[in-house]
Amino acid sequence: MANASTEKGTPIRLVLIEDHADFRESVSMVLEQRGDYQCVGGFSTMEDALEAFRGGLKTDLVLSDLGLPGMSGIAGIRKIRELLPEARVLVLTAFTDKAKVFAALEAGAHGYLVKAGSAIRLMETLEEVLAGGTPLDPKIAGMILQTFRKLSPIHDSESLSARECEVLQLSAKGMTRQEI
Repeated sequence: MANASTEKGTPIRLVLIEDHADFRESVSMVLEQRGDYQCVGGFSTMEDALEAFRGGLKTDLVLSDLGLPGMSGIAGIRKIRELLPEARVLVLTAFTDKAKVFAALEAGAHGYLVKAGSAIRLMETLEEVLAGGTPLDPKIAGMILQTFRKLSPIHDSESLSARECEVLQLSAKGMTRQEI
């Protein structure tokens, strides 16, 4: 997807769930300045966001932290997916531990990005999520790869080709599809 705007040229409706107001406002400002995104809601708790969704707030994309006061982002992702099955959910958090990553993905997150990344990386990740991909922060992709390597040996008939391994390694290093 070359442009995040919908086919009609209307901006992508975005909801941010982040308890740090300065960070939430900064992300919203960066995305809205681009013109392709419209922040239709910014919430400091998952409960407030869910109440708004139940009240009829519609969104195309949800960016959610995991460490929120009250209901966790992980529990909230499950509820968002029930209430808004068509919306894409991207985790934007500082957490990189394996348990939280796997729990968020299992709950239905469409991608996982670590806050320390650049605005450019955020934009690329949003584009990928909206195009139907499941982007992972390079640190997270590497951790997941290491975890799966430890699980069980892979039989030759099930192993990746040399090119598939190369693509996976380049992706784990943070390269975009275009760069690969």
